[in-house]
Amino acid sequence: MKLKPTSYLMLGMLRLGARSGYAIKKTADLSTKYFWPTSLAQVYPELACLENDGLVSRSDDPHGARTRSAYKLTEEGETALLAWLRSPRQAPVQVRDEGLLRLFFADALPLDDQITVVRRLRESDQAAAIWTRTEIVPIADAARHTGTRFPALVAELSADIYTYAAAWLARLEAELEAELPEPDAHSRPAPSPPIA
Repeated sequence: MKLKPTSYLMLGMLRLGARSGYAIKKTADLSTKYFWPTSLAQVYPELACLENDGLVSRSDDPHGARTRSAYKLTEEGETALLAWLRSPRQAPVQVRDEGLLRLFFADALPLDDQITVVRRLRESDQAAAIWTRTEIVPIADAARHTGTRFPALVAELSADIYTYAAAWLARLEAELEAELPEPDAHSRPAPSPPIA
């Protein structure tokens, strides 16, 4: 059986204590979303495949009139997760960021629009750094008392990366602004007369 990275995301989330497809998705949205996003459309089919392969077991977990399933790792699932974690194999890093894609093609724009693209990207990274530090890091830190420290470390790394990117973009923004032509003397507004 050949597992995909999404398979390991499911196994890892179950190991962290998520017990349903919804809980996996909710936990992923608060943790792995920015470097490994997943959707409910991926979660349930993947859980079904993992169950068919004997890596997870499913039991009924009804809540009112709704049918719901609870999942847990089997011994084989735990073994597969640990083997993957220990594996030296590393896929090439991929980043899907529309702001970076715009920045890549920004030469097509006039200088003032280039500055706007850089400014928007900087503001987005600044907001992401603040949000990660104020919302995600505290949630991840709460798990440290159970001996689960790496989600918090990854959250801190994410905040630091956003902070670094925002600072880098601020320097680029300043460099581009320095390239703007100085307004000529004829287009400058006349100084206001002194107040008597």
